[in-house]
Amino acid sequence: MKGFTLIELIVSVAIFTVVMVIAVGALLAVSAGERKAETLKSVMDNLNFTLESMTRSIRTGYDYGCPTTNCTNGGPKIIFTSSEGDVNYEYCLSTDATSNGCSTSTTCPALATGGTCRILRRIAEETLFTPMTASEVNIKHFAFYVRGAPIGSADDTQSNVVITLSGTVKVSETQTSDFNLQTSVTQRLYDS
Repeated sequence: MKGFTLIELIVSVAIFTVVMVIAVGALLAVSAGERKAETLKSVMDNLNFTLESMTRSIRTGYDYGCPTTNCTNGGPKIIFTSSEGDVNYEYCLSTDATSNGCSTSTTCPALATGGTCRILRRIAEETLFTPMTASEVNIKHFAFYVRGAPIGSADDTQSNVVITLSGTVKVSETQTSDFNLQTSVTQRLYDS
């Protein structure tokens, strides 16, 4: 008689079950990792878009200034005139996306209480700020370093702004990823 014994069948089914459990576990782990990577990519794209939008408007603007601090040492807020010459732009760090006020510090004041901060923008004389970053992005540090401003200043330096920011990105309910970014923007209008 030919065939398998009961013991051989039980052993082969047990080996098959173990292999399938391992394969399904690996497949689920890869799927979860892919979802987290997609979420991180989407949020980082939002952050890159925010930074690119800021640098574009700063590059074409002029009369940079930090209203409450000395910009050469890193100010938490920047105000400048747009290239059209009639619209003022303002970027800052804040804990509340609908407030009129910005943080007076380059560090997020809500960190001690577990809160979050976002980059905000206000154009012209709008009363409310518009959030620039997604809610999944928590900005911990945001500063502007300005040199050579305003136009026609006594120094012979072309106006430029260095923007530094750091924070965390919420990848999932329990996982975050840290980031540190810095960019330099030189005023397009020649300082003569």
